[in-house]
Order: sequence, then C-alpha cells, then structure tokens
Amino acid sequence: MNRAQHEKLTALVSQPVNWQCRLDRYTSLSIGGPAEAVVKVDRRQELQPLLAFLAEENIPWRVIGRGTNLLVKDEGVTGVILILGSEFKTALKQSTNDTDTTIVRVGAGYALAKFALSCMEWGLAGVGFGCGIPGTLGGAVIMNAGAWGGEMSSIIESVRLTTAEGEERIARKELDFSYRCWNGFAAYSGSAVVSEVELELRNGEPNDIKQYCSVLQNRRKNAQPCEYPNAGSFFKNPANDSAGRLIDASGFKGLAVGGAMISEHHGNFLVNKGGATATDVLNLMKMVQAKVKIDSGVYLEPEVHFI
Repeated sequence: MNRAQHEKLTALVSQPVNWQCRLDRYTSLSIGGPAEAVVKVDRRQELQPLLAFLAEENIPWRVIGRGTNLLVKDEGVTGVILILGSEFKTALKQSTNDTDTTIVRVGAGYALAKFALSCMEWGLAGVGFGCGIPGTLGGAVIMNAGAWGGEMSSIIESVRLTTAEGEERIARKELDFSYRCWNGFAAYSGSAVVSEVELELRNGEPNDIKQYCSVLQNRRKNAQPCEYPNAGSFFKNPANDSAGRLIDASGFKGLAVGGAMISEHHGNFLVNKGGATATDVLNLMKMVQAKVKIDSGVYLEPEVHFI
C-alpha cells in the first residue's frame, strides 16, 4: 500500500492500525509472518466503508477472528487482516411466539466458548457443544463448528453479512451446510464479512444446562492437549471414523518435524513445541497424509485453513 492508502485506512477506523505486524501473536499456533496491516474494527458503522475502500483500492483482506483453525505462511500475507472488536461482541435476546425457544442475535466477534457459558446462565440450550471451542461465532458459522454431536447449522436462524455495498441477511433455508463447512460462503469469500448471527435456542433449566456443559468441558479437557500452542483438530474426521485413530494407527504420535509435532496425547493435534514454522507444519501434515493413505486407504482432509 502507498502513503495515501495508509492515511485513508487510518482515518476509517477508531483503533490504531498495526503496520507490518507479525501474525504469530494472533494465531493459536503462534505461527505466522507479517501482514501489511492489522486493523481492529470496533464500531459496526466502520465496517462497510472500510470494505468499500479496500474494494476500490483492490487491497486483499481477510478476517481472522481469534486465529484458531488457522495456519499463516512464514512469509506473511499481502493486504489487510481484519479483527472484529467491541461492537461485534454483543448478544441480544429476543422473545418469540414459541414459548419453548428464544432468538439471540450475536455479534460475529463474540467468542463461541464465552457465548456458550452465557447461554448456560440465561437458561438457553443448544449451544453447549461450544463449551471449550476457542473460535468466534463468525468463524464457527463459516466452519460449521461442532463437537459431541452438535454443530452450528442446527441452531442458526439467519446470518448477516456486511459487504462494500451494505448488509445482507440470509435466512436458514437459504444456507447450505455440510460437515465443518458452510458451502455457500465460498461465493462471498473476499467480499463479505459475517457480522452477526441469529440463533434459535431452546429454553431450559440453568442447572441442567450447567451440568451438561460441565460434562462436555471435562471431556474436552481430558481428551485434548493444551501443553503446546495448537490449532485444535487439524484434520476432518472421515465418515464413520476418527482422524486421530487413523494417525495413531500409523504410529505418528510424538513425531516431529522441526518445531512441529504430532501431540503425544492426541493424534489429530499438530502442536508447536517451540519455534515451529508454517513449513514445518505443512511438511508434517504431508507426511501424515501420505502414510495414513498407505496404511488405511484414507486421505485426511485438513480442517485448518491456510493463508
């Protein structure tokens, strides 16, 4: 970007712009080279003009949420990284004609795990699977995040997108979800930001919901490693099987390439045991894919996104 673009970008947002900012501090893997700019968008009214400017100047951009399920290349990325701030981290409950459910409008920057705990206090069921999932609501929609038999697509009423032209609301019947993916988002990638999600949740007893969430949190704590930075489950589970089981069967637990290692606790976690690069992770990923394909006949598809 040139000086005029720098000045315009700075004027469009209330928060200071971080120039030539390394992204390892923004990702759960603690890996990633620099972006030209990291922009935190605190106010809803800032987002549409910002996207319009980026479109007019043909500047690439991407929202990274909390940087989970993400691997950023070592040389960094061209363009702007957007992070949704304070006004995208709110939730508003709305009554409905159905006494059994409540509609909640949630900003896309709201942390999914925090939202799940808030719903527990409000006596709202349906998002308990999100306890412990570290991403934001926006990322959870795009990834159709889920665990323990639940997933985002089962509770979404609508999704609101912000583009350079304005806002668009997409109703549930128009959304196309599959395992760990909102298929329809590909048409909006690079031109629209998920800014708000409308969820339909069941009314329940807070104590019952709290007990259920506690069980899931304990399961997650016992099943998943946390001693090193990681991106969560690295590969998608194949149909009727587990990526972790297949990786274990190929004898990969503890295998390391540079600073990247297959967790000794869970085969589907690639961790940064210190100083790992994106290249280390990619090389380890390819080794796992090749060996599991030979041993089990299954090609493991990454769940992590690469930028």
